[in-house]
Amino acid sequence: MNVYWFQDSKTGHLKQVQALLDQLKKEIKISITPINCSNHESVPGILFDESHFDGPTILIGAGHDVYSKILQAKKYIQKLTDQDIFSIAVLRPSYKLNSFDLIVAPEHDFRKRLLPENVISFQGSLTTTSQSPIDENKAIIAIGGPSKHYKFDEEILMKQIHYILSVHPKHQFKIFNSRRTPYTLNIKLKDGLKNFSNVKFIDLNSPESDTFQDSINKSSLKFVTPDSSNLVFEALSANGQTYLIQIENPQYRRIFGAKKIRESMSELINSKRVGVVSILNKKGGIVISKIETPSSHFEPLAEVEKVSFSIIKFINHQK
Repeated sequence: MNVYWFQDSKTGHLKQVQALLDQLKKEIKISITPINCSNHESVPGILFDESHFDGPTILIGAGHDVYSKILQAKKYIQKLTDQDIFSIAVLRPSYKLNSFDLIVAPEHDFRKRLLPENVISFQGSLTTTSQSPIDENKAIIAIGGPSKHYKFDEEILMKQIHYILSVHPKHQFKIFNSRRTPYTLNIKLKDGLKNFSNVKFIDLNSPESDTFQDSINKSSLKFVTPDSSNLVFEALSANGQTYLIQIENPQYRRIFGAKKIRESMSELINSKRVGVVSILNKKGGIVISKIETPSSHFEPLAEVEKVSFSIIKFINHQK
């Protein structure tokens, strides 16, 4: 089966589609052709050749900039062949929802709405499931950055990290930053943890940053900031315990941007799928930190496997 992967430049979009295609490759034989949409205002016909369409074809991608190009490409290809052409939008498009054969989107994108028939929903974010055994001595702290959903308080975050390291002295920690991590916080992570012998800061631009996936799959304890849904659900798709780190002052009450990410994180907390590291302000100006442990009864999430199965079932039903 031919797959044309329409790509924008956003890492979060690319990682989710990559995880889905990797899972599809485990179940059916597919040939993937990437199309960089940032290089094309439209999708010219020269990208496609009639000889390529000797069987069913999937046109897939994530992001506002690629959805119109997927629909444009399907219209063009249908003039070349009578084979089945399937248009699949990963994440919820803001327009022409009924024009796609399938929309693969997180549950929170359709909260309080009737789920359309062409939607396959999943929890959180698409990420590769790992069943790797954990190392009880390893732990990871993964740091995102400010977003429209969360205010980022560097002082509170550093206090949380100090607290985490102090209550888990026997664990060897790796701290990873991200593209959104502020420069000032990177300096604090690099220079402000020298009193701890059980931690190593790994900058995004260092060669060792390639060990992130292995670390998140094998660490027994995973502490992540809640600003990135992708990051949280990567942690939940592997063995070990996942904790959300409070990154806002407890006096802060304003909601930043859309509430759907916050609601998704709250559901994880309320269901005990994740633990929480939080700071509480007590009377008299006393500030205390505490850790709430997640339930031990959950298996790693396997949302990408569920979605892959549903896509294959849909395609086979169309034959």
